[in-house]
Amino acid sequence: MRLLRTLIMGATMLLPGLLLGFLVWYIAGQPTSEPMESLICNGIPLLSVTSGLVFGWATGEAYSVKMEAK
Repeated sequence: MRLLRTLIMGATMLLPGLLLGFLVWYIAGQPTSEPMESLICNGIPLLSVTSGLVFGWATGEAYSVKMEAK
C-alpha cells in the first residue's frame, strides 16, 4: 500500500511540474540554447516528480507493514 501510494503521488506531481516548467521556460524568453532548455524542460518536471515520490514515501509510514520479531 505504501509503494502504491508513493507511485500515485509521484505521478500526480507530473502535471504541476510540466506546467511550472512551461511557465519558467516562457518567462525565461523561450530559450533554445541546449543547457538552459534542458535544465528547464527536464529538470523542473523531474524535480517535481522526485519530490512527490520522496513526500509519498516519507508520509506513508502509517501504511507500511511492520514485522514483529519473535
